Amino acid sequence: MKWRQMAGIFALLIVLSCLSISIASAHRLHVVHKLSEIEIEAYYGGGDPVRDGNVTVYDEKGNLYLEGVTDAEGTFRFPPKVGMDNYTVVVNATHMPGHRGETTITLGQEVAGVGGVSAEMPLYTRIIAGFGYLIGIAGAAMAYMGWKWKKKYGEQK
Repeated sequence: MKWRQMAGIFALLIVLSCLSISIASAHRLHVVHKLSEIEIEAYYGGGDPVRDGNVTVYDEKGNLYLEGVTDAEGTFRFPPKVGMDNYTVVVNATHMPGHRGETTITLGQEVAGVGGVSAEMPLYTRIIAGFGYLIGIAGAAMAYMGWKWKKKYGEQK
């Protein structure tokens, strides 16, 4: 194989490897999140917030977890308890007696715990990156073989 053909193949391999790899994954980056509080919003049918509404939060067994009052915007925040995934929240309007709302909040294990880790690259991208790595090694090996060949046989045409 002539030197010019080897250089052409090497250049082609470099171009193909540059076009086939979309993301470099030299160092992994993890993003961890924490859920510090759960926020609920209570509002009437017309969109008006439930001000000073009595809020009662029950755990998944029906036991009282905590009580509180909504603010001027109708929101109430409470910290999640680690290991508890289901909450039943009951809001009673104080300014308009008889209005009551109830909802169940279900958290996944990842959200209720310490946090989650971001997803890795898709499999097809990792496969393409692996091929790019192998092509790079093959190109380096071809360059080394060409250098040795040139050193051994000299510049013959």
